[in-house]
Amino acid sequence: MRAKSKPYRLLRWINILLILTTLLAYLAPYVSPATFWPLSFVGLLYPWLLLGNLLCIIGWLAMKKLYFLFSLGCILMGWGHFQSYVGLHFTPRDYPEGSIRAMTFNSFGFHHGGKSGARLSAEELPGSFPLEGMDIICFQEFPSPRHDNYFIDYIKANSPLKNVIFQKGGSLAILSRYPIKAHDTHYFPNRVNGYQYADLQIEGRTVRLFNVHLQSNSVANIAEEVAEEGANLQDKKTWLRIRGMMGRYKRTAILRAEQADEIAQKIKESPHPVLLCGDFNEIPQSYAYHTLSNGLQDAFKARGRGLGITYNGRIPALRIDYVMAGPEFEVLGHRIGRARFSDHYPVYGVVRLVK
Repeated sequence: MRAKSKPYRLLRWINILLILTTLLAYLAPYVSPATFWPLSFVGLLYPWLLLGNLLCIIGWLAMKKLYFLFSLGCILMGWGHFQSYVGLHFTPRDYPEGSIRAMTFNSFGFHHGGKSGARLSAEELPGSFPLEGMDIICFQEFPSPRHDNYFIDYIKANSPLKNVIFQKGGSLAILSRYPIKAHDTHYFPNRVNGYQYADLQIEGRTVRLFNVHLQSNSVANIAEEVAEEGANLQDKKTWLRIRGMMGRYKRTAILRAEQADEIAQKIKESPHPVLLCGDFNEIPQSYAYHTLSNGLQDAFKARGRGLGITYNGRIPALRIDYVMAGPEFEVLGHRIGRARFSDHYPVYGVVRLVK
């Protein structure tokens, strides 16, 4: 009997440790990385903590033990976090008149097989990503060729998206079928990350659209190197890389928090209803997400279905690309697409002005 109870005690303690770590992940969105950055790293683990809790529930049920209630209660306590990863909605096939279809897409520069490859040629663009039915597209890491930008030419020629906000040498682009009254683009010092806004004329009203790309963390690059060469925990070089990865994550998490604070203030100052699209490089259990989504509706949480994974790189289970809408909108739909050439998936949201 004692021998039997030992594994149960060990599993109970593992389960309790898992629950306590999950509760810390729930706190991560409310604490700026500038104040205590390790908590933001715990938040990054949420998808795996959720999986661990689900496995604990299954395991305890298989053993016919009521301990499954611990992890079940933990998941229910953070139900909003669960909904940020698992969509339980059915998206309609048809949308009412006046619906606004928006797409956000980190296009990865339209490179073949990573950034070392050549860009897609003009002849390869047809069929590379969908344009049908789109009213707005927000691009991040949009290419800026030295000569004519055939990417913009192709989109304008094959869609109603005739209005463009793009600075040569930049990496953010807004394309819209709606007229643009005013706009502005602001890049952070690296000229890759930044934000844009465009005031769109929609059905006699003005809507302010934000296109956002927060600081990349570059952790994925180190993770890929470690994965390719093998993670030998007895090798000092592996630990140095892990240390470097954590240091880089700390620095970039603080930068993203500062950038999110700046953009959130711009959103707050908007005199018009707000649509927000972009690549946050942060999951929903983060300070940046919490700051930018304050007062807005996350289209995935409102209408998403299935797993909300938007990143297609070596680090799995990340949701870092978003479409959000202010309270003046009704969210009608959400979908995550596929793309052959990018490490991100295109994200689609459908909304309608109701106020």
